This record gives sequence, C-alpha cells and structure tokens, in this order.
Amino acid sequence: MATGTIFYVGTEAEVGHHARPLMQRMPIRIAAPEEVASEAQPGDLAIFFSEHFERFRTAIGKLKTRNVATLYAIDGILEWRNAWENRADEPACPWTMRPVLCHKVACIGASQARNLSEWGNADKVEIVGIPRFDHLSRPAVLGDRSDEPFRLLVMTAKWPGFTPQQRSQITQSLIELREWVHVTKKIGERPIELIWRLTGGLEQVVGVDNELQDTTGEDLATALRRADATITTPSTAQLESMLLGKPTAILDYTNSPLYVGAAWRVTSRGQFTDTVPQLCDPPPERMHFQDCVLADALQREVSATDRMLLLIETMREIATTSIQQGQPIEFARGLLPRLANDAPPLPIGEIFAERRTGEHEDADALPLELADARREIKQLRATIDQLNKELGQAHAIFETIHKHPIAGPVVRTRERLLGWVGKSTTARSDSK
Repeated sequence: MATGTIFYVGTEAEVGHHARPLMQRMPIRIAAPEEVASEAQPGDLAIFFSEHFERFRTAIGKLKTRNVATLYAIDGILEWRNAWENRADEPACPWTMRPVLCHKVACIGASQARNLSEWGNADKVEIVGIPRFDHLSRPAVLGDRSDEPFRLLVMTAKWPGFTPQQRSQITQSLIELREWVHVTKKIGERPIELIWRLTGGLEQVVGVDNELQDTTGEDLATALRRADATITTPSTAQLESMLLGKPTAILDYTNSPLYVGAAWRVTSRGQFTDTVPQLCDPPPERMHFQDCVLADALQREVSATDRMLLLIETMREIATTSIQQGQPIEFARGLLPRLANDAPPLPIGEIFAERRTGEHEDADALPLELADARREIKQLRATIDQLNKELGQAHAIFETIHKHPIAGPVVRTRERLLGWVGKSTTARSDSK
C-alpha cells in the first residue's frame, strides 16, 4: 500500500464536514493551502474542496510541479450563475473548472461528470458521490397528516446571489412567497407554516425569523425532518431534500438554466398558486421524476465514502509507481469501476390507479378475469361493428330521400329553416 500524507486543503471550518467521513477510515490532515504547498512531498496527495480562489489555484500549480497528486473533491452542484454570470469584480476565478486544475476531479453524480467532460475534463472526471450524505436515509412514509400544519422549508444557497440584480430578484421572490402564504393561509384544511433558513442576511431584508445555524449542513437534516416539503434557490441542499423524500421546488426568479433540475420550479409570483398545493399533496408522477433527477445528479448506487477512499488509494499507488520510475504523475481515464446509473422504476400502481385492479391476493383469479375481459371486449367490438353497419344504412336511406323529386325539396327546405332559426338564436344571444 502506498504511503505518504493525505491533506485536505482548507481550514477546519471550510473542510471539516467534508473530511470527517474519510477521517474515520484513514489518516487525513487538514491544512491551509499555503502550508500544504510548502510541506507536501512527492507521494503525498492533496484533496481540494475548491478551485475558485487564488490561494487554492496557486497551491495546485506548485504541488503539480513537485509531483504531488491533487484531487478536486466537488461537494456540491454546479450552479449556472456562479459559473457564467458573476459580477465583473468577482474575486473568485470566473472560469473555474474550465478546465479543472487538479489531476482528477471527484464528481457527485453522472450529470455533473457529463458537464465537466464537455468543459474539457473527460480524462479527469470520476463519479464518486457525496460522502457526508452516506448516512442519510429516506424516512418511512407517515400516515394521514391532514390535521397538522403543512410545514414548508424555505432555503437559499450559501451564496444566494452573485450580482446585485440576482440578489434583488431572490429577495423579491422570498418576499412574494411570504406575502402569498400570508394571504392564502391554508392548503385545504392545513395551515401553512414556513420554516426559514436564509443566508447572506436575507432574513433581515425579508423580515422573517431565521433558523439557520450554520452552512456546513449540520443543522439542515434537523430542519428537513420537521418539514413536509422544501422550496429553495438552486443549491446542494435540494439534493439532500430530495434524498430524504421531500417534495422539492426550485425558487428562481432569475430563470437561469439549471444543471440540476427539479419536479417543481417557481420563476414568478403567479406560480405559487399551482406549485405549493402540489408540494403539500405531491402527484406520484412528479415524485418519480424527482427521484430520476436525483439519480442522475447524485451517485447513491454504492457508498460515496468507499468510492472516494478507493480513488484516493488508486491515485496514491499510481503516483508512487510514477515517482519510483522517475516519471511525472499521469492518471488514466476512468480509475473507478463503472456504475449502472439506473433510474428508479416507474411506480405504475401509484401513477395509474386503474392498474391496481391487477393486484390480487388470489393470483389464480387473474387468468379467469383476463378471459372474461377479453370476451367482453370481443362482444363490445361486435356491437360497435353492428352499430356502424346500421349507421351506414341510415346514411344511405337519408341520401335516397334527399335526392327524391318530391321528398327532397321538403327535406332541404326544413334544413334551411332549422339553420336560419339557429343563426337567429345565436345572434340574439350575442346581443345580450
């Protein structure tokens, strides 16, 4: 097994929650980028949670020139505005991940890997998942809750906006949601209760009590357990909400493209009326689509922690061999085993209620019911054929009468009279 130090680059506050699942399985040292850049030796491996800021980008460059393996462990979704619509004086690099600087990049799911591959990183992407999500599991379905409030968790991303205009639009969306709930009050008989988890001081502008305690995710699971549904700006938190089975809507008045979609999306005030009631009583087909989005965005087929540890060990072994041979470090495409990335099956019985008639305790009765159904269909088709035949005969008789030298003029006069009466009646109705 390869030796050497594994660094997780950043401060404890920045990377402690990312590193903790891995630290339970292998020794990892959390250190600032400047410290890692000066101390790391060939054979070591440095894990970065960000390539956005110059302190990380500089460290990566120094480490690579010294033959230290580097891994970018993405811990969140790609966000369109962060990638393409920053302000002109943005201190973070405006073209982060185009391309990735590290030797390898651990993606959270298949859709992210596809996007990063298109950004020039096809040889670097590895699908891992999010290790800190491994312990999360979907709770059991609760019974009837119609006598309880409908609790809607309202969240914003760690960085709610990247320009003044974006921040203004987000603020407007939150205020209009608060006002809509104040006027609507109930969904059916369930009063609406909002749980606010806002960032960037937005709670003061919106005028609500904020329940946010930290942005590392430590308290998010608690808030999600209390909530019945979630509405959030584009954020990694939407994946956690979906993972826990909460109907999840994206609130985005900027109407930006989404790298991770959702079954519900609100881009203007008028959409609250249709969206919030569905979050309270979500249609099964929407929940299935949400699960498909989640499956594409977040690798859950196997333990993300196991995948990350395997990637780290594989990279260290390859790096050690390269160093021993006096060669620069190079990593092949696809170091990790391939995944199925299967979408969840469509819950036919929930979406199409008529299909439930096939769910019998007595399976022996099914062939009999199928035979009866086929016999009835055959009889109905025979009846339809007979009616069509009689209708054809009636049309032939009417055509004969219509052409008769005596009866024909009478019939045509009657048709004109009925047409005139109809037009007259319509005209009188329109004039009222």
